Amino acid sequence: MNINRRLALTPGAALPLASSLLAVLAAFLAGGLFLEAQGKDAIGAYQILIQRGLGTSFGLTEILIRMAPLLIVSAGLLISLKAGVWNIGVDGQVLIGAMMAGIVAPELAGRFPDPLMWLIAGLAGFLGGLLWALGPAILKVRWGLNEIITTLMMNYVALNVTSWLVKGPIKDPTKTNPQTKLVPVSHRFAHIPGTDVHIGLIIGLTIVALVAVLFRATVPGFMFTMLGLSKRAAIHAGMPVNKLTVTVLLLSGGFAGLAGANDVLGVKGLFQGNWDPGYGFTAFALVYLARLNAFWLIPFAGLFSLLSIGGEMMVRPKGIPTYYVEMLEGLMLIFFAIAVYFERVIATRGTRDVELTEMAAVSQGEVA
Repeated sequence: MNINRRLALTPGAALPLASSLLAVLAAFLAGGLFLEAQGKDAIGAYQILIQRGLGTSFGLTEILIRMAPLLIVSAGLLISLKAGVWNIGVDGQVLIGAMMAGIVAPELAGRFPDPLMWLIAGLAGFLGGLLWALGPAILKVRWGLNEIITTLMMNYVALNVTSWLVKGPIKDPTKTNPQTKLVPVSHRFAHIPGTDVHIGLIIGLTIVALVAVLFRATVPGFMFTMLGLSKRAAIHAGMPVNKLTVTVLLLSGGFAGLAGANDVLGVKGLFQGNWDPGYGFTAFALVYLARLNAFWLIPFAGLFSLLSIGGEMMVRPKGIPTYYVEMLEGLMLIFFAIAVYFERVIATRGTRDVELTEMAAVSQGEVA
């Protein structure tokens, strides 16, 4: 195969990024038409989204704070999806991780140096999410059960288990509301110097960078990628497929748990009953729009954080439905799927043209 054919088979980085951006723009356009059909002011709503989200220091601060858990969750989800393993249980793992941090952190706050307390509570959250993914991982490799079903079911178990625990065994006895003990503000994550953004953002960016290095420069990252491309090829290459499958699920669950711990240590200071941030669906949309590219997670996390913060600000002034942001995310995935389809059509036509050109050249004796 000559170099021209290789280029035809391998689309440049610009095309996937452009198609993702077009999917986002198409979603905003379709969403705007929906609002206009409902008698709402779509242009005014989008102006509020931009002005109050990006045009104020408060909005920018909230966006950066909201980016932290999205980056952590998405980095873990990227690992599993790169390996072809679907971790639908992100939301449950976030809850378990947040609960574990909510139990550990208040007991250590003031007794240990804050950085050590953050480390221990963060590890507790990571282990909580990891252990919550362990069951589906074992069920998949031992009995071949579909991880989509098992991880999804674990979300409901996590929601009910954490709700029961925070109303009973781990409830702060001094409070009437179902919640754990409070971590004092003075013992929560420190702020990045010169900002009101806590260091959870730095943690998220660091994890994204480490995941990028994992897939670009390490043997495990190569094996994860090979597993995602072809499980059969990975088996024939002698790779430990079962161990790799368990590893990616555990890492994905662990990072989801760490994202929950981030919210406790950086923002909330406690774990509350019926708290469910719903990062899972957003993380899937984010990772796919980023085209499973670790560094592209950063701008798209900023976009989804803007939608989350700006969406809350649009509700009252313009009467925008509270579900509108989730609808936009769904539209982005729909248009993304359409964009990927046309990418494949273009790539197929390009490959066919190259093959016809080579065949013509061979028939004329121009190819050695």
